[in-house]
Formats: sequence, C-alpha cells, structure tokens
Amino acid sequence: MDMRRERRIGPGRNERRELKIRPMRGIRRMLHSMGINHYFIQDKIARKGNTVAYLFGILFLFLSVSLLAPMAVAYYYGDDLRPWIYPFLLTAALGIPLLLRFQPAEMTRATEALFVVTNAWLMVTVFGAIPYVLYGMSVVDAMFETMSGFTTTGATIMVSIESWPKSLLFWRSMTQWLGGAGIILVFITIFPLLGVAGRSLARKEFAGMDVQNFSRRIQEESMKFHYIFFGLSAAMVLLLLLTGIGVYDSFTVMFSTLSTGGFSPHTESIAFYGNVMVEWIVIIFMFLAGTNFYLHFQALRNRDRKAYWRNGEFRSYFIILALASAVGALFLWGNPYTDAFEVVTDSTFQMISVMTSTGFATTDFALWRVEVVFILLLLMGIGGCTASTAGGLKVARLVLLRKFITTTLHKTVHPRAMFSIKLDGRTLNEGAITSVMAIVVCYIGTSLLSAAALVFMGIQPDMAVSAAVSAVSNCGPALGELGPLGTYGGLPDMAKVVLTFTMWAGRLEFLTVFSLLTPVFWRELLRYRRGETRLSDQK
Repeated sequence: MDMRRERRIGPGRNERRELKIRPMRGIRRMLHSMGINHYFIQDKIARKGNTVAYLFGILFLFLSVSLLAPMAVAYYYGDDLRPWIYPFLLTAALGIPLLLRFQPAEMTRATEALFVVTNAWLMVTVFGAIPYVLYGMSVVDAMFETMSGFTTTGATIMVSIESWPKSLLFWRSMTQWLGGAGIILVFITIFPLLGVAGRSLARKEFAGMDVQNFSRRIQEESMKFHYIFFGLSAAMVLLLLLTGIGVYDSFTVMFSTLSTGGFSPHTESIAFYGNVMVEWIVIIFMFLAGTNFYLHFQALRNRDRKAYWRNGEFRSYFIILALASAVGALFLWGNPYTDAFEVVTDSTFQMISVMTSTGFATTDFALWRVEVVFILLLLMGIGGCTASTAGGLKVARLVLLRKFITTTLHKTVHPRAMFSIKLDGRTLNEGAITSVMAIVVCYIGTSLLSAAALVFMGIQPDMAVSAAVSAVSNCGPALGELGPLGTYGGLPDMAKVVLTFTMWAGRLEFLTVFSLLTPVFWRELLRYRRGETRLSDQK
C-alpha cells in the first residue's frame, strides 16, 4: 500500500476536481461582474442532441470539401478563384459550428428524417448555385442549372457551353456525380442515426435489395454501393483516357455518365468527339449505371454472372432496351441512315441514354421519325432500375403495376380466390403495393400539372409535355428547342421555377416532397420538437 502511494504521480481525484473548480469559479465571477449568467453560456456551449442540425452540419462540410476540386481546376486553368473561395468559406463556416454544437439525438422521428432528406437537396442547390451567380448567371438560371445537376436531370440553360470557365463546367458535371451517389451515400452512411425512420427511407430509395438484411446492416450495405460506384468511376476514366480525349474531358464525361446526368463540357454533347469508341464506352457505362448496383455487388462477390438474369427487374430492363433499340434501328434504316453499324450505334445510344435518364446525345433525335420519338418518350417515363442512379418510374414499379392489374383482373373473375403478388419469389405486402400506386399517381399528376402550367405560360403543348415528363423523370432533353442539342435558356423565369420544383419532386420520388406540403407533417414535427410524445411513439 505504501509503495502504491509513493508511486502515485500528479494530483489525486479531489485535487484534480479542485483544479477544475478554481478556474471555473474565476470565470463565473468575471461573467457575473459583467452581468452575464454563466448557466446560460454553459447551456449554449454544451453539445445538444439534435440530429437534424447535426446532419445539416455534415452536409455543409461535405459540400465545402467538394468545392476544393473545382477550385483546383480554376487554379490550373487560370480562372477566377473568388467564386470558389467564397462558397467554400461560407459552407465551412456553417458546417463546423453545427458539428461542434450538436450531436445525434438518441431517437429521431420519421418527420425529422423526411425534413432532412427533402431539404438537403434545397440546401445544396442554394449553396451550389453561388459559383454560377458569381460568374454572371442570374439567380433563377443558377438555381435551375444547379438543381438540374444535383438531381442528375441534365437540362441546361447554357447556350454556348464552351464560353463558360472550365472550372464552372467541371463543377457542373461534378454536381451530377455528387447528386447521383455522393450525397445519397453520405446520408445512407449515417442512416443508422435515424433509427426506424432511417431504415424506412433507405428501403424506399433502395427497393429491390435484400430489405431485411439491409435494415439490420445498413452501413455495411452502403459500403457495397461505395465500392461498386467508385470502381466503375475509376474504370471508365481509364478507358476514356485510352481514347485520347484528355484528363479533363474524361472526368467530366465520367461524372455525367455514372450519375446518368448528361451534362457535357461541349455544346454538341458526345457528338463533339466523333469517336465511336467513346460512344460505346458511354453506352456500356450508362447501361451499368441504370442497373441495380446491388446486383453488381452480388455478381462480383459470388462470381455469378447469372445473378443478373435471375432478377426479374433486370430481365425486363434488358429486354425493353434491346427491343427499343432494334425497333428504332428498323425505323431509321434508310431514312436517314444507310450504314448498318451507324444506325445500330445511334439507335442504341439514344435509347439507353433516354431510358437511364442520362440525356447524352450523338444526334438530335427530336428530328427523327415520330414513331421513334414516341418510343423515346415511353422509355423516358419508364426509367432505369431501382438502387441505381437512373430516374423515371423505375422498371420494378412497372413490373409490380402490371402484376397488380393482372391480379385485379383475376379477382374480378374469381372473387373468392386468394391471390398474392410476388417479386423475385418474395410476396409483397399491401403497404408496398399501395406505395407503388401512390408514386405512379404522383408521377402522372405532377407531369400533367407541370405541363399545364407551362402551356399557360405560352409554351407549345408538345414542348410543354415533353419538358414536364423529362423534368419529372430527371432525364433532361425534351422536344423542339428543348431537344438534346437545345437549351432551356429561352423559357420564361417562371417556367424555370416550375421545372426546378418538378426536378426536385421527381428526384425524391414525390412522397417525401409532398409530405412537406401537408399540415399534419408540420404539426407532428413541431410536436416532436417540443418534446411531446404519444404512448404509441414510446412503444
């Protein structure tokens, strides 16, 4: 015992406590002499449990770090650095205090999770638009261009793209890459902080995965998405470099392809390169980006290429694209194409680009035969697979819709019979079917309302309908002056505002956005913030 006492170095527990108290007493006396309540200061300095503020802090810091890439490009090409320094400092100044001030709460409600997810897109759009404004773009145009980027839509207001600074065009393509995967991955990585609400949101975004396993090990599953996405990004950059288009173009094309966004650093889009190898590289990676990323992981992990074909959604996705490309090539043969390889390449490129909501173009398909244009509009509405970066209704939902209609018809003939709807061998409950029906109704309703609003603003009906469908599907190109080689710059500002909202709602698949427009959402959110709970909530 004596040896232990002799070996003790430094102050004991009571002494350490006294050392802590003495400085605090001095600080309290000083604050008291200044008329400031030290308890108020202590309350403000201590970290509080607020998941919403914490997540927004992560978002702002993530955006701040992302701005370093275009800043480096601006420095390399001699562009003005101020449009990058100002938003970098602003987002860092907002993000760091939020992370230092708040920490995740022990329990986060569904309303708070919905509030974070929906408003995250607005926040990144507002702050991501600052460089556009500082480079001379109007606020409405900047918000439209930025929302089009982060939602991976690809609609642009830029008339002469090459006239804009290279750093801004790099950021323009990078926003699609971040919107298609980066921001989603950030929130998926921290979804465990949201508890049950986070798992429900994850299941909505990544339908088609092993939901039960996904809900239990969400961080592990999100890392699978990381590996596949970044692996495909690196592979595509290497292949594009081999074609000789340069480092800058390789990265910008990769950003827009893997995100199925469609922004190009050139006015002529992919047609600028005049390189068949570039076109087929883009075709392959657009197809892969429109495929369920979880299928990629299963195929690589198990070395099982048949995993794709066993998936009902992928089979439908592949068959639809193959048939559309073949029919399009047959319609285009002889008018205006006479070369077999060229007609197959152009037809396949445009069909995949539209169905995956990428929006790249090698030709102005708005000038094609009306039958082919109609096929393209159908593919635009269908979209790609779930758990991909593609937009549209998604193939899985249309498969479920077809099965629901078939089952309903069978029940009409056999009212007493029991029928179930299955997807890849799994029986779906009534809630899943109801969710699909709600999304389909919202998709159609939003498209019609947006088109009607554009028509009332004096836009031609064909352009209005195609623009509305393109925006809600996050595709980009429409018909007429809004075609793949055209621009949205000539539209009235109010039309741009309507399409900006439509792109936002389409990207978040309507339900999360429209929930914010209901009074019950805000009542529940305010009730939770006041600390009120129900017995059912506690359970």
